[in-house]
Amino acid sequence: MAQPLRRSAQPAVKAARLSPAPPPPDTVDGVESARQMLKKLEQLARKGGTFSTNPEVKPYAFYGSQHVSTSQVLQDNLWKFGFSEMARNVLDHMTAHHDDQALVEMTQRALAAKFSCSQTRISRSIGQLSKHHFAWKERRGVYRLHPLYSYRWGSVKQRRLLLQLGKETLTKYEIVIPTVRNEVSR
Repeated sequence: MAQPLRRSAQPAVKAARLSPAPPPPDTVDGVESARQMLKKLEQLARKGGTFSTNPEVKPYAFYGSQHVSTSQVLQDNLWKFGFSEMARNVLDHMTAHHDDQALVEMTQRALAAKFSCSQTRISRSIGQLSKHHFAWKERRGVYRLHPLYSYRWGSVKQRRLLLQLGKETLTKYEIVIPTVRNEVSR
């Protein structure tokens, strides 16, 4: 004999409402969908131009209107030079404030006031930078930042400056990364 269907004593559970499925993405793993590609081809047919499957190149974004290029190798090995904290501060100041000839107009007195320290401390810091050829004195109150360490005026102007300085100057002020021995404890 067939038994009648029994209802559970527990209250009925309402089915959870699901949100609608999101629309399909325009790109899957960086490849544009067929619909998006057709739209671009139609635009191209109407307006003319070139077509590329690569996404549009977007410019870099930086705070301010300019950015600085620094040597990645020197930046990575900067710790090996053993610069004092103040020498690093002076180097950062020079990196941010040089002109298209890599010259920085600065007096030790003005830097001492900026960094709230003694002029002697600034002098020692500039000495450290000069010893390793990151900067050198051109004349009173004017220093040149080594353009192979850092430059902020673009590659064309940098190459022009390097040609102007010449091989003799660049060889005289060559930056040599110190070797650091790792002594193994016995």
